[in-house]
Amino acid sequence: MLRALEDSLVEAIERAKKAGKPRRFKQSIELVINLRDIDLRRPENRFVEVVELPHGLGEKRRKVCVIGGPALASEAKKIEGVDRVIEREELEALVGNKRLAKKIASEYDFFLVEPPLMGLAAKALGAALGGRGKRPTPIPPGTNLAEMVRKLNRSVSVNVRKNPQAMCIIGTEDMDSKALAENAAAVISKVVDRLERRFRNVQSIYVKRTMGEPVEVEFAE
Repeated sequence: MLRALEDSLVEAIERAKKAGKPRRFKQSIELVINLRDIDLRRPENRFVEVVELPHGLGEKRRKVCVIGGPALASEAKKIEGVDRVIEREELEALVGNKRLAKKIASEYDFFLVEPPLMGLAAKALGAALGGRGKRPTPIPPGTNLAEMVRKLNRSVSVNVRKNPQAMCIIGTEDMDSKALAENAAAVISKVVDRLERRFRNVQSIYVKRTMGEPVEVEFAE
């Protein structure tokens, strides 16, 4: 099934790359999965999945913010791929500052938090992150933080909450179409695994450039 789907994805991606007018910037390739027959009033049907893409995102790597105490913060500042480090004092200053919390929540894709600061992080950033379908992720004790960050730089977050639809970018238009197709297949597989009736809960799949026209992907249920 996935092999046939990847072939259809390659074809659709090739068409999407040509659809629409050329732009003066490098466009992302986006994946849209429309779902059906799902009652989103039931909590078990709402989900957020983080998917590591086999070929990464090209130049559009994800931005990671690390929240931790002095020792972890010192370690995080030396790790390539960490875009911001927030320590307790700065985190405490965010409590009640909704405007700044929203700004920070919009600037970074993933928030890694040292467990002792999870409660404070939720208080300071929880509402801002929740409104954007994001959530703080605890850093398990003994974790190789550099490896965790490396994986997240290559990952996308896919959520199904208010609407029966999952959307994310899968790379940039200059990437090889087969690599983009394999990235898309990884996301589709993860989403389908969360659906009660698997592909029977998938109404349609599209790929598109940022400013391009959507192209439907053929698939069998």
